[in-house]
Amino acid sequence: MKKQEKFISAWESAGLPVIVLERAADGFAPVYQNSAADALCEEPGRSLTDHIPEEIRTRLLGGGPCPVEDELPFLFLIRSGAYSLVPFRWEEYRVCMLHEVTGYYNENRRILNEAVMASEAKTSFLSEMSHDIRTPMGAIIGMTDIALMQEDIPARVKECLNKIKTASGHMMSLLNEVLDMSRIESGRILLQEEDVDLADLLHEVLTVIRPQADAGKLHFSLKLGEMAEERLRGDSVRLKQICINLLSNAVKFTPAGGDVEMSLETVPAGEPDRVLLKLKVQDNGIGMSEEFLQRIFVAFEREEKSTTSKIQGTGLGMAITKNLVELMGGTISVKSRLHEGSCFYVEIPFTASTDMEESHRCALSGRRVLLFDDREDQAEQIRGMLGRLGVSVDAAASTDAAVDLINEMAFSDERYFAMLTVEKVKNAEMLLFLPQVRQRMGADFPILLLSDNDWTQMEYVYTRAGVDAFIPLPLFRTRLSAGLYAFTDEAKQELGESGGKRWNFHGKRILLAEDNEINREIALELLGMANLQIETVENGREAVDRFAETSPDYYDMILMDIQMPVMNGLEATRTIRALDCADAKDIPIVAMTANAFVEDVRNSLEAGMNAHLAKPLDMNQVYSTLDYFLGRGGR
Repeated sequence: MKKQEKFISAWESAGLPVIVLERAADGFAPVYQNSAADALCEEPGRSLTDHIPEEIRTRLLGGGPCPVEDELPFLFLIRSGAYSLVPFRWEEYRVCMLHEVTGYYNENRRILNEAVMASEAKTSFLSEMSHDIRTPMGAIIGMTDIALMQEDIPARVKECLNKIKTASGHMMSLLNEVLDMSRIESGRILLQEEDVDLADLLHEVLTVIRPQADAGKLHFSLKLGEMAEERLRGDSVRLKQICINLLSNAVKFTPAGGDVEMSLETVPAGEPDRVLLKLKVQDNGIGMSEEFLQRIFVAFEREEKSTTSKIQGTGLGMAITKNLVELMGGTISVKSRLHEGSCFYVEIPFTASTDMEESHRCALSGRRVLLFDDREDQAEQIRGMLGRLGVSVDAAASTDAAVDLINEMAFSDERYFAMLTVEKVKNAEMLLFLPQVRQRMGADFPILLLSDNDWTQMEYVYTRAGVDAFIPLPLFRTRLSAGLYAFTDEAKQELGESGGKRWNFHGKRILLAEDNEINREIALELLGMANLQIETVENGREAVDRFAETSPDYYDMILMDIQMPVMNGLEATRTIRALDCADAKDIPIVAMTANAFVEDVRNSLEAGMNAHLAKPLDMNQVYSTLDYFLGRGGR
């Protein structure tokens, strides 16, 4: 009785709901609650602890230390109100005091709901804007491609067309940055896992960056470290975006005459089939202040100073890069000093892809090649790469040594499978020596050139000197094996089976569903160049009706836009797949649309489509897709 009087004296007039807990054998148990706490109970005589969520109640009644020492106040709902519960010690008891925060809770909930609605509205708007902008941009790029394909274009007109294409590409990159940032903020960006060939990816990155560096009169260099794996499983588009964002940033903020260096390596990550990709981008440009360095990864942030005022950009590149790296499970950091330059470090874990070199290894194993290279370190690297493929290497560092090796093979009644040569060897006149090798070894002897220069600038001279193929430096094992494999009987047989006429689809008929007149005109022009017969409709309903009224196998493929009036492309595809027609389940249906996000691709495939092509169209990708379904990979 005295205990209850003590509780009443201390807590009855507190003005807030209070529960007193007393230590019991297995924790704490309620021994008192004041009238304010009674009023919250749904039934008289019940403890207010019965209305507290189970997870919180377990913490309060447990025998551990008082949660006030390491927990924030608990927030939960009782009946129609929101309450904050603060537990604390009072003598040997645990006291739980409740504060009503309904008004605060409702106001924050309203703010949160408005923020969510605003975010959804912004994302929806930007998604629609993406489609609406991509559609006319597709027309601009498509018409430009058609114009560039015409013969006898005046030089000035061709120059203008190329500038239009470049400006259009820049416009698309700015649009994509804004859209990417919006989707990252809303948590809607998804990664598309696929096989990533680092050699191909790096080539695409350098194709973009090297012209930028040359235009800025910069010295660009690439260093490859250990390459434990060259083929990975991941999102190649996003990984390329990370590389290009970092390199473009370095090029933009490095004055003429400066240096930009990219370093790349993959090292074992300590688990089977797991590797860590390490990327470093370093420059000696204008650098960043300590203050801005803290905000470099914040969206729309740009350091304002006289040296950057004329540099274009959205201020989103680094924010997008950081979010993409973290989405892939990696880390990014930066070091910089004003007027001295910056260095970005990226580490991303990947799973190694299935080894695709087995067919190359089987075809190349046991063969011997001649390597003409006076750089010992590079020669040793090539020897190691080819050794993994079962290929023996004889290296020569001079023309005399190369001739001696060729003679020795001839005396042994043997023959080299191919010759690998670098562009420059000390004291060697390459354009005189290579024709001599060609004359000695015969017209069918493969000579492959290794160089880090642009092949298009060298091709005319070196092909006339006897070179058959080009392998770009820095050297990847996959590129080296593919280059040599191309001259094997197995590769020639595969090429013969492929038919040779790569983009000739004579006799094939497709149905094109496209509501935009300009897009139809572009598609008819570009697809017509591949000798396709094309019939068009303007919406999904017409596509369904046209397909249903034709005989089986009349069409070889359907190209389907997504956003169309009357019936959209997804619904049209589902309807066609459900038709009682002999070929309804099998006819290839390919999306050709301005809806370009990963979830758009997923929606297309789930609707029953076989592939997804995004606008503006990459015609090589379009023709490759057509070749797969209409050519050797077709149904």
